[in-house]
Amino acid sequence: MAVTAVLAGACVSVGAATAAQTSAFKVIASGLNQPKKLTIAPNGDLIVALSGDGQAPTSCTDGDQLSCIDRSGAIDEVSTGGRVTRLLSGLPSISSGPSDPQATGPVEARVLDGRLEVLFQNTLINAKTGKEIYGTAGSLLDDLVRFSSSGKSDHVDARFGPFEATHDPDHGAGTDVAYGDDFAIDSDPYSFAPYRGGYAVADAGANDLLFVSRTGKVSVLAVFPTIRERAAAGTYSPTQKRAIEADAQAVPTSVAVGPDGALYVGELGGMPFDRGTSDVYRVAPGQGPKVYARGFSAIGDIAFDSQGRLLVLELDRKGLGDPGLNDGHPASGAIIRIARSGKRATVASTGLDFPTALAVGRDGYVYVSNDGTTPADSGRGGEIIRLRLS
Repeated sequence: MAVTAVLAGACVSVGAATAAQTSAFKVIASGLNQPKKLTIAPNGDLIVALSGDGQAPTSCTDGDQLSCIDRSGAIDEVSTGGRVTRLLSGLPSISSGPSDPQATGPVEARVLDGRLEVLFQNTLINAKTGKEIYGTAGSLLDDLVRFSSSGKSDHVDARFGPFEATHDPDHGAGTDVAYGDDFAIDSDPYSFAPYRGGYAVADAGANDLLFVSRTGKVSVLAVFPTIRERAAAGTYSPTQKRAIEADAQAVPTSVAVGPDGALYVGELGGMPFDRGTSDVYRVAPGQGPKVYARGFSAIGDIAFDSQGRLLVLELDRKGLGDPGLNDGHPASGAIIRIARSGKRATVASTGLDFPTALAVGRDGYVYVSNDGTTPADSGRGGEIIRLRLS
């Protein structure tokens, strides 16, 4: 299940931080076009992927037409003091349609060996070939791409759509697929991390964790099981006449290397997005995925702090089934810290307005992409905020 599809309509705001939080909560950059993942550059600055402005002509009705793609995606470097520098612009971005300002495009970028590695999302692939459907304009979608210092893409490290079409590691699992509400062949890479000489990539559409070798070979590290949820009648289609026990897709949205060298993966979860059904998995070399921590709602990102404790970012404390998402008054997001003993605590919540990513800076602060589904022309745009966690 593509992440953009499940975030549709989530362009809402909860409100600013309370006065009591002012000393620990600061907006360092604003007016950004839908900021997604954050990473830390070698110099300590933040690298921010901007997925685009979401603007679409009336000929773009549902995000699948050629007119839905533009070049509003970008990568910014933001200093810890708030100086914003544009590193890349003119990157492909798909708009969902005039009624929904969601954008799909660059989702995460990292500075590695002096070059930028950029991961691009996608919304729809050809089920037979795995290719994106937008032609030349969308040629980088669904890929991990290396950019030179001149800003030109000089190497495609991996193409995930063709791998999904050929192998389909999760075999089209999910009740939504069974009812025709989603595609059996789907790819939406959403997070990546350097790992064992290559990259680990969480594919939210394919519901798996992939490895990209130095030579660009793609292989499977883990396939994540579906989530048992209660789905009301009509959740997936008019043909679903009664409430059922459903198998929701995992939709992995984040991957991080833990202090033990294992991979940790957070899942967003799929329809109907019941509260408390998202888990964090641990994936060790040669082993299948095992639940490390459970009971979260709509995980957007994870990271480890300087003491090796896991930080889990929830997009909405009530999950994506939160009724407030429909009337503009959703619950705030949250950062939950898990000690090595397993004890957990909510260490930030107020002022987190649909946060889409977090990163732990070298200065000890935690940085968050806030209002990560809000375009700049909305009057506010996305923000990067700095937090000192309790």
